[in-house]
Amino acid sequence: MGQSTILEIAAPACAAQDFDGEIVALNMSNGIYCSFRDLGAVLWRDLAAGHSVEALTALAAQALSGAQAVQDFVARVIAEGLMRPATNAVSPQEPPQIATALAAGVTPALTLEVYEDMKNLLLFDPVHEVDEVKGWPALPQDV
Repeated sequence: MGQSTILEIAAPACAAQDFDGEIVALNMSNGIYCSFRDLGAVLWRDLAAGHSVEALTALAAQALSGAQAVQDFVARVIAEGLMRPATNAVSPQEPPQIATALAAGVTPALTLEVYEDMKNLLLFDPVHEVDEVKGWPALPQDV
């Protein structure tokens, strides 16, 4: 039996939030944020819940005309620094939602949009510069 690839959100550099079915993930180390909609949001939730890349690929392959779409999605979230291989993988508590979503008619597009329009603001925002002694904001000395 082959090895399973389990991913996790790349915290603390990455944070993600579900907004009425759309996932917005922010990479605070490089200032990009991404939007995941449709099947992309479902796949993100399944990956974050601890389902293996291989299991999700198998479930989605038929509806997406092959496994490449899922593999490309996974490669992209890793490349953007939003997810990484899990260090302490925990078995998921719920079954994967991707098959249910496809059966229910969720748009079979792995929508992943990357935005850099707030990059400078996110990288400079002092809310991320919290010093345990000084508190917030602790601006860098060279500013």
